Parts: sequence; structure tokens; C-alpha cells
Amino acid sequence: MTLELDPIGVVRSPWPEKFTVPRQGVLARHCEARIELDPARIPAEALRGLSSVSHLWVLAWFHGATSWRPTVRPPRRGGSARLGVFATRSPHRPNPLALTRVRLLAVEDRSLRVSEIDLLDGTPVLDLKPYLPWADASEDARCDWAPAAPTPLAVRLAPAAEAAVAGHPRSAELRAVLLDSLRWDPRPAHQRGDAGRRFAAAVLDVDLHFRVEADEL
Repeated sequence: MTLELDPIGVVRSPWPEKFTVPRQGVLARHCEARIELDPARIPAEALRGLSSVSHLWVLAWFHGATSWRPTVRPPRRGGSARLGVFATRSPHRPNPLALTRVRLLAVEDRSLRVSEIDLLDGTPVLDLKPYLPWADASEDARCDWAPAAPTPLAVRLAPAAEAAVAGHPRSAELRAVLLDSLRWDPRPAHQRGDAGRRFAAAVLDVDLHFRVEADEL
């Protein structure tokens, strides 16, 4: 069986590359993004009542994933122990479908302003559904290999970086994105033992370099 899916919109987020995208949307509480719906496909009445919803499930397509693997090495397990892909949220799946819960901040015509999102800029959106707390939250839910949020790093900007952030036309947004993107340690798990190694990444329209020493980035 072959299925055909046409995107209904696209994500516009602060992350032009996968490296610094937070691994869960809830870790990016201070980062805002937009879901721009296609006005040629989605009439305004399809969004009727959406402003009464606080959170949405976003079904999307991991367009940056080029292959899939039956087992993956989650960073939370040190990057060495393997798990079956269906026990993880890896983007490298037989069908690279993304499911993420976002906070809906505002409905502005066919553009949705959201936060708590973990999707790459340009991600195709396939569907939206309301999050129902009474149906979707389970008090007895568990995931033994990732039982709690990771421990954040302290993030310190060098003087030159502080000056660059202060002079950026979207200074407050850039600072929030930097902190939420970096405090959860975007480094590959197998490279975290290389103290002092320099890494390069991009957020918004800024190229950045960082290193981690002890618990400080």
C-alpha cells in the first residue's frame, strides 16, 4: 500500500540545522516559532475554535532524516547502548513522522504562534489536533530509560558574544533561543568526554561557537 500525504503548512522555527534543536519541545519553553498554514489548502474556518485550545499535537515530517535504523543510540543513554527505534523518539524511523506537543500562543489568520516546539525550520506539517489533558495525560506513565528531564548546563556568554547579542535586532529572542538551545547540551553523546572541544552551530541568523568544561557551556 502506498499513501500520499500533502503538507498543510510549514514550521518557521529558530533552528536552521538539527544540531541545536532541543530534543524535546518542553525544554524550549522560551523559544517561539510559527506554524504557517497553506491558505490555498486550509480555509480560515478550519481554525474556528482553535483560540480556545492551549496546546496542540503537531504531526509533521522529519524532512532532514534521510534513512532509518532498527536500533538507535539515545544520547540519554550515553550514546553507546542501543534501543529499538520504536522505544525512542529518534527521527530515523521507517516513516519519519514527528509528533510533538506545542503551546499555542496566538492564532493570527493562517499563522499559529507557538512555543515549546522541537522542530527544524522548514519542517512540513501534516496535521494539527488539540491536546486533551483528561485524555492525553497519564499519571502512571513511565519511560524507564528517560525517567526525568536532563540536568541543564550553566551557559556563559563570552564578552564578545554578549556584545553581539545585545546589538542584534532581535536581541531578546536570540538570547532566549541561545539559552534554551545550549543548556541541554546539544553535543553528540560520544563526544561529551572531549573536554574543551569547540563546536559550531547556528540559531536564527547567527553562527556560534561553544565549548563545555565541567558543567558550564
